[in-house]
Amino acid sequence: MLKCKPPFPLVISKGYKAEVWDSRGNRYLDFSGAATSLGQAHPKVVEAVKKGVERITGFTGLIAPTEPYLKLMEELSSLVPLEKASVAYATTGSEASDFAIQLAKYATGRQVILSFYGAYHGLTGYALQSSPTEGMRRVAPRTSESVYAPYPNCHKCPMAAEDCEECSYLILEFIREQVLGRAVEPEDLAGIIVEPIQSHGGILVPPKSFLRGLREIADETGALLIVDEVYTGFGRTGKWFGVQHFEVEPDIVVLGKGIAGGLPLSAVAFKEDLVNSWYLCSGGSLGTFAGHYLSVLASLATIQAIKEENLVENAWRRGEQMSKGLKEMVQEFDFVYDARGLGCVQGLEVDVEIAEKLVLSLFKRGLLAITVGRHHNVLKLTPPITVTEEQVEEALSILRASLTELK
Repeated sequence: MLKCKPPFPLVISKGYKAEVWDSRGNRYLDFSGAATSLGQAHPKVVEAVKKGVERITGFTGLIAPTEPYLKLMEELSSLVPLEKASVAYATTGSEASDFAIQLAKYATGRQVILSFYGAYHGLTGYALQSSPTEGMRRVAPRTSESVYAPYPNCHKCPMAAEDCEECSYLILEFIREQVLGRAVEPEDLAGIIVEPIQSHGGILVPPKSFLRGLREIADETGALLIVDEVYTGFGRTGKWFGVQHFEVEPDIVVLGKGIAGGLPLSAVAFKEDLVNSWYLCSGGSLGTFAGHYLSVLASLATIQAIKEENLVENAWRRGEQMSKGLKEMVQEFDFVYDARGLGCVQGLEVDVEIAEKLVLSLFKRGLLAITVGRHHNVLKLTPPITVTEEQVEEALSILRASLTELK
């Protein structure tokens, strides 16, 4: 028996792209997460795994790589927004974030990491210490190796600014004047880890000036800029990687979730001059099953599908469709405060009092979505990038019906 209950009282029996069915045959649109960019059982992924399992069930990269293991490294190196990137595999996003932070410390010889309030980078070690999100401190106590700063929120600026650009400017100045030299000496700062869009923080999209300013601070201090793309990577935001909206080149990129069609795989891409030890960037440091044969095959199939089916463009178009509908609801309902997002990462901020009721109402109508944010009142709408125009329209209709019910 499950002692900790999941968000929804159902057991999933099958799925196809943006749709899932429970054990009783009920159909749902899955807008609840980002565990796979393609959704469920994409034909290319299914076929790749079926063929692969007849050849190898799994071989650790610590001993020797498989051919797909090496091929995916080349693919990822060509895709990530890094010049001359090296790639290391892990199994989960948490492990990849943890390794990215360790890599920054190893490469710089420094110890302190700057992250942002509302961030979520994972549930292990340094990744957890760099995740100052509700409840996380109970698991990973605050340490001197982690310092924090606000993250821009264009709807409710933590610095009480009048607009997005001023919010970004004030936070960057706060880092320069209050964090550097006070919370941490600049020469002790190993890295800055940041999400291009904060998910757990409430689907927060910063202005371009924010990530550009962090790039400047990293250059000024000699720290490395780590961009966590576990949630925003592989087309979900309408570009291959979320950071590409900001025209900034990081030093390290963390990859996961949507990378492998639902199979467990993550990776860290980094500038090749940071480390050249095979042991450090192989299964030797990131686990026995890092770069698992079947997961790597699924990832290659995922990348192929995204390219051949123009799914990055589809994510952007469906995002525009969702954004238009959500902004109309902001105007229509007085308890709906803000709509924001990029591509298939959209959020709708509602009154705290109705947030939980809204999720339940959507579930009863066949739409799976969850809430995030400081007060758990931002409805997170993150369908797979295979979602169709008709499915988005159906989801918006369900959402409008539920909001009308709660009016």
